[in-house]
Amino acid sequence: VSARSAEPVSARSAEYGQEVVKMLDSAALSRQRSFSRNELDTATVSALSQEEEFKEEAMDTDAIFTFRGEQLMKTNPNGAVSYMSRRNAVFFGESHDSVRDKLLATRILQQLKRKRKVALGLEMVQQPFQPVLDWYVFQATPSKSADTTLFRETEWETRWGWDFESYLPILKYAQLHKVPMLALNVEAELTSRVRTQGLPSLSRAERSRLIMDPEGFRDDTIAPSFGAYVDAVLRPSFDAHLAMGMFQNADNAFSNFVSNRILWDETMATTASRFLLKNPEYLLCGLVGGDHVKTAHGIPARIERMLKNSDFDNARTTSVALNPSWKLYSASRKLVEVDRRERQALQSLSPASSAGSVNGSNGAAGEARRGSAPVTRRGGGGGEDN
Repeated sequence: VSARSAEPVSARSAEYGQEVVKMLDSAALSRQRSFSRNELDTATVSALSQEEEFKEEAMDTDAIFTFRGEQLMKTNPNGAVSYMSRRNAVFFGESHDSVRDKLLATRILQQLKRKRKVALGLEMVQQPFQPVLDWYVFQATPSKSADTTLFRETEWETRWGWDFESYLPILKYAQLHKVPMLALNVEAELTSRVRTQGLPSLSRAERSRLIMDPEGFRDDTIAPSFGAYVDAVLRPSFDAHLAMGMFQNADNAFSNFVSNRILWDETMATTASRFLLKNPEYLLCGLVGGDHVKTAHGIPARIERMLKNSDFDNARTTSVALNPSWKLYSASRKLVEVDRRERQALQSLSPASSAGSVNGSNGAAGEARRGSAPVTRRGGGGGEDN
């Protein structure tokens, strides 16, 4: 981690663009370069010349489930793309340790770009590092050097931690096709504070930046369905983190955990909504952990609420579950019930099988359901897996 990481993120963010310019070749940043293929590394040439379609062999094993209200429905690829293209925002729920999920997300993004102007929102990158994403898409020459710079300057290793190489297909696609990328996530310094001190620890300025619809945010937490959401989605995640020893079960530990998670989602929804209000012609595609797209309290529903409260005309969003294990239980079932069945299935496994680490978008249950060995997550990544 570079020495400047010891500084507060808020102090660095205002000058971050200047730091990037100084660090990199100023001539390359002064204009958007045209380039010949012999300047590119082999992987980039391949990505540029061999765009993957929704190939028959890939779709035989890929599964796309869209959320219609609280129903999870298996959808054929053409129908899914047609449905998604008519939304303002669509969020892909991935397992962070799944290469297959990211390849499927890339293929969907390619198809949607043929129908609409698209932007790509990333849970993996925290807001102060937006200038790095802008540089990578619009100014950097596609190369391994540019990829390395993106990895280093977003502090990927310590702030996210999941395998960077597995995300390169979708990152490279955005770069090669000039798809704007958005740093959706709140900085780890703030989530760490909220996880120990709760939402009151945020300053007025921080709340204003992170939460564009404070009344809607409050109403969301007192909605009748919020308790079921916490029980089905957040409680299992908290228990898994506790079992791993990631924090102590102190007073207010669970309530602060819930506060942190809903702040995380509200912040990503705020960032997305502000982009759409300024760029209504775009379809915003978000790549986030699976828990963040579930039920009426996930990111897409929050975006829809914010846009409607901002008088956005006909706001419509949707979510996509990429290759979910939920298909083992039903092709169409309410999400809260699906999560409850998942938890019951996990508890029926032997202790050795169910003691896996928190991996992918669905926590400890993710690895146990797939029957694979636990994957060790590198780095700090902001304190929680999603």
